[in-house]
Amino acid sequence: MQSETIHAWLRACMSGSAPNNFPPDRRDHGSVQEFDPLLLSHQHRIYFFIRSMVFNPDDARDVLQDVNAIIIRKRDRFSPGTDFKSWSFAIARYECLAYLRRHQAKQSVASDGLLEYLAEEAEPRADDVDSWLKALAECRKLLAEESDRLLEFRYQKRVPLEEIARLWKTTEGALKQKLFRVRNQLKKCVLRRFAETTGEECD
Repeated sequence: MQSETIHAWLRACMSGSAPNNFPPDRRDHGSVQEFDPLLLSHQHRIYFFIRSMVFNPDDARDVLQDVNAIIIRKRDRFSPGTDFKSWSFAIARYECLAYLRRHQAKQSVASDGLLEYLAEEAEPRADDVDSWLKALAECRKLLAEESDRLLEFRYQKRVPLEEIARLWKTTEGALKQKLFRVRNQLKKCVLRRFAETTGEECD
């Protein structure tokens, strides 16, 4: 059996409950005794990294499934003993950007800088997933209700700014300015909370 069916398709890809994108047969690809457990042990880190760019959890699990399948197909390109996290994150980043481009084309969803910032901050801190997510959740609670709703509409529900402006009876320009302020507020809060929790100083 392939690594216990690739560790039950990597625990059903963090419980999006996988199989529709089951990875290819790898009988000709050499030993999987070291690679599969390595990939399995990095699932939380990879998912956390994806969530830093893809706010909708269901979409993030879909992207994780795609990333896992690509990593498995490209396993021969990984050199044992090198940095698996950096290698897998490079694949994840590419797939997240592809996802964002698809949705940008379909729904005019732009990253507005927040996604890139969170991705850059998430990568070196992926070993402390719980503290980072806790800081982000706590900071979301501190936002004014309207600011939190704006983040939810823009990043989680992927509502175009034009549509939000129409619903809120305001202008796109005003919303862009508000998003800029909210992003900066969230950034400062997350870094401060993360530092308080872990004792790690953040830039």
